Amino acid sequence: MQVKYQRGELSLFWAAVFVGAVALAAMVALMSARHERNYFSEAWKRATKTEAGQALQQTQKVVEKAAKPEAAAIRKCMVDGKPVYSNVECDTKNPTSRKVELHDTSGIDAPKVSVPAASQMDAPQNMQEKMIEKATR
Repeated sequence: MQVKYQRGELSLFWAAVFVGAVALAAMVALMSARHERNYFSEAWKRATKTEAGQALQQTQKVVEKAAKPEAAAIRKCMVDGKPVYSNVECDTKNPTSRKVELHDTSGIDAPKVSVPAASQMDAPQNMQEKMIEKATR
């Protein structure tokens, strides 16, 4: 009798190792929450201070610079009679296309409410309040 083994499947040993690693990560996360400390960031800081960690960070920076393409300029053009702001549809071949300068703003501030003067706050607003004020004096 010939025994055939499955191929390409995860063995029981490696499944147990994977489940153990996930359980360990969950326990560390629960301990971090309980003691109000982030053990993951502390371990990451400790690992990056080593020489191997420094070399890894420098390699990551080089790869990020090489992989990150230059940002395309935002352009405004007319597509089907409607103005469109895009860096894809509004290419330089479109005659209505023009480059748009973008400015980063902090947003719109709410108008500041002026504080009423102390004399206005003490003065009664309507006739009923005036009469009550007069009766209490």
